[in-house]
Amino acid sequence: MGFAALENHDTKPLIQPTWHTHLRRWFVSWLRWPKVQRRAGRDDWLYNGTFHEAIRGVLMMAQLFSIMPVRGILSKDPRKLRFSYTSGRAVYAYVCALGICFLATMSVYFFASKRYHFQKMVTAFFYCYNLYAMYRFGRLGQRWPELMVKWTRVDDSLPPQKDIFERAVLAYRIKLCSIMVMTLSLSEHLLSIVAAVHYSNNCPAVHDPYEAFFKSNFAFVYYYFSYSTLRGFLTKFFNVICNFMWSYVDLFVIVVSMGLSHSFRRINAYLFLHKRQKMSEQFWGEQRQKYRNVCDLVTTVDDHVSAITMLSISNNLFFICVQILNSMNSRPTLVHTVYFWFNLIILIGRTLAVAMFAAEVNDESKRPIEVLRTIPRDGWCLEAKRFAEEVTTDTVALTGLKFFSMTRKLVLNVTGAIITYELVLIQFHKDEVSDIDLCLIDPFDEKYD
Repeated sequence: MGFAALENHDTKPLIQPTWHTHLRRWFVSWLRWPKVQRRAGRDDWLYNGTFHEAIRGVLMMAQLFSIMPVRGILSKDPRKLRFSYTSGRAVYAYVCALGICFLATMSVYFFASKRYHFQKMVTAFFYCYNLYAMYRFGRLGQRWPELMVKWTRVDDSLPPQKDIFERAVLAYRIKLCSIMVMTLSLSEHLLSIVAAVHYSNNCPAVHDPYEAFFKSNFAFVYYYFSYSTLRGFLTKFFNVICNFMWSYVDLFVIVVSMGLSHSFRRINAYLFLHKRQKMSEQFWGEQRQKYRNVCDLVTTVDDHVSAITMLSISNNLFFICVQILNSMNSRPTLVHTVYFWFNLIILIGRTLAVAMFAAEVNDESKRPIEVLRTIPRDGWCLEAKRFAEEVTTDTVALTGLKFFSMTRKLVLNVTGAIITYELVLIQFHKDEVSDIDLCLIDPFDEKYD
């Protein structure tokens, strides 16, 4: 599938639209009736093997929680993607961003004005992290249409896929991974609610169970504002969005890594079909150019998502350290024990999944050397030599703001750092256990006691 050349029209309309014309068009676009959904046909269930088609479901799920407000994500043609500052998706994202900004501001102020308690600092970090993540996804949404057009062009230039099943592999892998990650995230959030209900009965001054629940979990809001049903609903609504975004950042890095590694895998599969065969110099020149196109795509994607990758890694490491610190505490009930270890296992597993899937991009970029080393002596040529030099010398990988590359060595470094931190913490706890305040969940503030 090739893209037709777009015509450039330099002519301008004779009559320039006025401000009330723009306002009328804006109202018409907002007040129009929604289109009647048609029945899905056979073509809607077939895939052409592009990343844009494979990630449609993930983006649609994200837009339910105000992330990536891009129009046209269900279209198979990436040229129909549009980002608009005045669309309904964008306005919904603005409202959620204001709500999260309010929670972040109140949590930071509460931390700064209440004895700088560690658990209050964790809460402030959580909401500030999600606010910045929403900003990064908003910036990415502006460039997403252009990025998907380039990605689709690269996918179309790769060796063709055999049948409809091979073209659907990437989409099904992404769907399966998304379902697993978000199901575990939902289970973790439900367990946290069950564990938090235990503390809603600790304050005898509050008799309403719903009011006690919100005041115990959002003390940084209701310490300064009186409780109402509407405030409670909005606070919990924005908290749910933050919890979804907390997991979606990791899921997005995993999905992008799967798409890039799949592009390299298509090249590698085609090269392995010609292993130990004498091919012409033109063949190796074409394969080298396709490989170079994918490498350039990795660089372009990394320029757009490196900040999100950095957010994912830093957030997971921070909360793993927090949970290891909290592991010194005893748990009041079995529910709290189950929630704590379930949360810690998910954090470690999600961190390893992000690192391993991102490192797969670098692994697949090195695999062509296995074929190039088997070229017969009489089949060796200049293009094959240049291809081998590029594979062995270039580091093709996603990065975290260019500070580090996502390779398998990073997994070992992160694991070693976590183990070292835990050993130091255990020794510190043994020496000064009487002087350390390790409170897992901050109980009611004195205002509600």
